Amino acid sequence: MTTTPDQARLERALFVAADQLHLPISVRALRALATRALALYNPPPDLPKVSVQDLTEQQFAVLLALANGEQLEETAARMWITKRTVREHRNKLFAKLGVSTAGEAVYRAEQLGLVRTDGFGLPLPGQSKRAALR
Repeated sequence: MTTTPDQARLERALFVAADQLHLPISVRALRALATRALALYNPPPDLPKVSVQDLTEQQFAVLLALANGEQLEETAARMWITKRTVREHRNKLFAKLGVSTAGEAVYRAEQLGLVRTDGFGLPLPGQSKRAALR
């Protein structure tokens, strides 16, 4: 497997950060993380272009819940639906965004302008959920 210069630079940065934080992580795991991070940072050009109009109200509510860091149970209770229904909305949202994890969904939604976050996946202070639509 060949390593690109960007991937090598990212692997070194991740290794240094893990070492400074005293995180027990293998080189293989760091390489996998670097590969995944670069795939998110440089998404393929054929990714779907999703707008707010493409999402149902429930899917957008689940997206905001993911951006807020809510757990599945919290989202289900707040929306008055079952955990299974939340999972179904989440899976349909993931399919529309072309992602497979909650973190990727929040990152991709920010790339597409569906939500604005502070860089850590959390909505900006004072930002209403309606303002996130813009």
